[in-house]
Amino acid sequence: MGLGAVTIAACAGVAPKPPSPAPPVAESARPHVPPLQVPKPSGLGPDILLPQAVAEDAEIARVGDLVLRQSHAYTRLLSAHPKMALLAVDLLVFDVLVAQHAEQFGIRLEEQRVEALAAEEERQVRKQVAAELAGEMDFTGYLWRLFGMREADWQQTLRLRTAQRLYQGYVIRYLALREDRAQVRFLVHKDEKVAREVADKARAGADFATLCQRHSEDASRRDGGLLPAFGRGFEHPVAATAFTLQKGEVSAPFTGRWGEEPRWFVVCCLDRLPGRDVPFATVAAEIDQELVQKPISPLETTAYTLRWRGALERRPPASSRDDR
Repeated sequence: MGLGAVTIAACAGVAPKPPSPAPPVAESARPHVPPLQVPKPSGLGPDILLPQAVAEDAEIARVGDLVLRQSHAYTRLLSAHPKMALLAVDLLVFDVLVAQHAEQFGIRLEEQRVEALAAEEERQVRKQVAAELAGEMDFTGYLWRLFGMREADWQQTLRLRTAQRLYQGYVIRYLALREDRAQVRFLVHKDEKVAREVADKARAGADFATLCQRHSEDASRRDGGLLPAFGRGFEHPVAATAFTLQKGEVSAPFTGRWGEEPRWFVVCCLDRLPGRDVPFATVAAEIDQELVQKPISPLETTAYTLRWRGALERRPPASSRDDR
């Protein structure tokens, strides 16, 4: 594992278990791996989300006299695991979009906030590692053995990713707050009869969340079919219908595409939220509190990316890209 693995583990507050001891490898057969170079940002501006201005094709390993570089790793990953390679590109594009919006709307981080969040995550990871290892290895040895990272580099990576993730949360929630939004629960089912029964019961006073838990075919049934508040550009089968409803109204069943097949949907509008054209600084504390209570969900991240990627990303001509 490398930088990406420790980032995920550290920022999620999850410490992977140490691997089982491996048989010794002859020194002459071991590839040379240079020390991990963790970027050191000069501040906490949106540029921490961007690739370095002068990107060098850095050495990542050496086998004998053969130097292996970052471009070699990506090319190899693209041929062996193309979805993973494209995911890395998607993550980079997402960060650049966030950086552009942060710059556009004057969104900035407070250093004390970043330090407090990173320190708490570090405390949680150390606590979990101590419980997992039960004295078999100290934390420094754990980081080096599992990730090939020195403790200071790991701490810097943790703080960098904490800052990047905070920018992501600020941008996604702030842009959503500026738009007219709907907050809904929804049910999806292949049987029209079930959908109509749910709509009738909900209109008669039955709890829509409970009905979703019992009958919906979507994974959101665990949360009673709840969706994060969304704007009119949200790409979801229920979005258009949601904006025809007022607070407390339940839609008639309607059809839409769900994956590759048609399904029946019912929507219950929990609230309609008017957009607020306000500077970020006036709502920063509100968004901070909201993020603590409910962190950014994968659905929000996907909705943001789908909304803005097509408008802002300029793809290279097909002839200049690898066949993916």
